[in-house]
Amino acid sequence: MVKHSSKPVSGRSWKQKKECRFSALAKDKQSASKFGAKMQLKDQKKNLQALVNQLQSERDAESEAKKQRIAENRKRREENERKCEIVQKITNTKKLKKIKKKQLRSIETR
Repeated sequence: MVKHSSKPVSGRSWKQKKECRFSALAKDKQSASKFGAKMQLKDQKKNLQALVNQLQSERDAESEAKKQRIAENRKRREENERKCEIVQKITNTKKLKKIKKKQLRSIETR
């Protein structure tokens, strides 16, 4: 049986004809890198990682300071609101039984 080179057997005309198998291709030898170059590259990576960690810690510290500042502002605002409230102390607790339910809801204990 003779194969014709005009049309592939699979019918896929867009496929290119293989010259040889992939395993048969000549492979280039990897260039052996020097020990000093490897160590220099390792040091560069280490320095870069240290810089990244430093930037991350600074960012975390800033966000923590911002959270703390927001909490302090909220606490100060609540204290100021309590200072300006008009408070009436109830000494006679029997009055609470006579008060309507709507008024009881507005009473806060501290």
